[in-house]
Amino acid sequence: MQILENNKKEIEAKAEKMSDFLKMEYLESCVQKFNDIEIRRYCYYELSKLYENKKMYSEAIKYLSKFRELCILRKEVVEVIFKEIELFIKNGNYDGAEIFYKNSLKELNEKEKFELKRKIIECYKKEIEDAEKTNKISKLLKACEKLIHHVVDKERNDIKKKIANAYKKLGKVREYLEIEKELEREKILSQSDSF
Repeated sequence: MQILENNKKEIEAKAEKMSDFLKMEYLESCVQKFNDIEIRRYCYYELSKLYENKKMYSEAIKYLSKFRELCILRKEVVEVIFKEIELFIKNGNYDGAEIFYKNSLKELNEKEKFELKRKIIECYKKEIEDAEKTNKISKLLKACEKLIHHVVDKERNDIKKKIANAYKKLGKVREYLEIEKELEREKILSQSDSF
């Protein structure tokens, strides 16, 4: 694609007039042509949004990661990390989300770590909610199995109940019975603690 524009404003103006897929191609061409950091930041960020809107989360993550490399402000970097985690989870790449989460902890202070963990819990809960609405039991099970490591006590028991129901629906009788026994033991323990 031929690019006649020379600065960010001209690129923005031209991109606004294009359809999404044409805009993707155009912005990718701009990234190839220009070394200017502001132009590249704009292109990477816009590309990540476009790909996310098209539910092409792997591509969105790729461009968001490139955008993060060009971020200067700490606040911006942290926001991008949060968004990347969200996209990993939306993509169903829960293992990738967990690896990215562990690697990101090095870059964050205590408050940011807490916020990130809260964001992860929110994202998994949304995945579980979506899976319940669409009756995607395997997706629900995988999300619950990841979420259970991030929550405590009552929430953990609620997640275990969802896991048990998912096992039951999937015909995994042995796993279902194990979780049910575990829930029963915890119920007995909590009752004995209250005396």
